[in-house]
Amino acid sequence: MAALHISSIKELDQAVQVVSTAGDRTVRALRDLLANESDSFQVLRLLKFSDSARTPSGERPLNLIEQVNQNLTSLARLQAARWVLQQHPQLLLQGLRIHLGPHTGFDMQSVEAGLLAAEVFAASHPGRHDRLRQDVARLALVPDVLHRYVVFSCPGFTSGRQVGLETVPGIEVWSLPADQGLKSSL
Repeated sequence: MAALHISSIKELDQAVQVVSTAGDRTVRALRDLLANESDSFQVLRLLKFSDSARTPSGERPLNLIEQVNQNLTSLARLQAARWVLQQHPQLLLQGLRIHLGPHTGFDMQSVEAGLLAAEVFAASHPGRHDRLRQDVARLALVPDVLHRYVVFSCPGFTSGRQVGLETVPGIEVWSLPADQGLKSSL
């Protein structure tokens, strides 16, 4: 998926709606699967191997398990974008670039070079798959960026800065609530 260019709260809200609609499609596909298949292992096979879902943007098919992962990651990135814009409203002037799917580059960055770079993820724990350490390491490669963040959405973590998880000076680690939907306004 191409990067989203967000330069207004309205554009951010529209992106949230696109991802929410994809989530609705995923839940419908899961309900249909469970209603029509009684063999538990066949259900698991179809969840893993059947391309019965689509990316949050709807551009390509994928399996339901990957759909869940991409939807929650996309929502976390949009939630993080809303948080970033609350912290740095001046970024609305030129905007934020947000990647919702797999990509190269940072998950979120300011359109104006050097102002902001962020990595964002949703997981059951920030240490799972070594994600936090890897994201910090990627951001450490760009010490000239003014604001560098790793933002995660994981159950059991309170919202706020996670100083105890910070390992590199100048890279802040923040948690956003995993159990809270996106608010539509700042």
